[in-house]
Amino acid sequence: MRALPERQATLQTERLLLRPLQERDAERISMIADDAELVRYMSDSLPHPYTVAHAVAFIAASHRDYREQEDIEFAITLREDESLIGLLGMDLNTKDDHVTLGYWIGKPWWGRGYMSEAVREIVRYSFEELELHRVASHHFHPNTASGKVLQKAGLKYEGRRKEHYKKGDRFFDIIDYGVVRSEWEG
Repeated sequence: MRALPERQATLQTERLLLRPLQERDAERISMIADDAELVRYMSDSLPHPYTVAHAVAFIAASHRDYREQEDIEFAITLREDESLIGLLGMDLNTKDDHVTLGYWIGKPWWGRGYMSEAVREIVRYSFEELELHRVASHHFHPNTASGKVLQKAGLKYEGRRKEHYKKGDRFFDIIDYGVVRSEWEG
């Protein structure tokens, strides 16, 4: 893996800008993430209710984690007006040259292809610019929409971990996806 540059990159797609988080994003992140339906199939890393204080702490941690080359967090924003619509995180494993992706997008933007577009760009960035060997992600079953996002970005189904995650009183299966550089290039 190539060392991260001092300043985090801003990436651009046809409709999106993926940029570093800024302190001014806290209120918007809180407003979007404080949605019970959004967090229904997510780990407890996105608590509900989600307050501005949660967002402020998350943004500060994202800056620290980037400096320590552990994690990269991107604000997903619309190019037309730069409004924040979601987040995409890259949990780096520098020893093994791979990354695990995590993401969410606000409910008003579901079903419009924004997340597929963002994840495709992050996969490209991971292989072409960071020179990583592998990109992986997973989702809770039955969140099939997230699986479609990963498949559209070139990740392949790798397996199912039965009742792997407990949220509240319910156990969820975890569906794993991944792709290595040689598969992606081919």
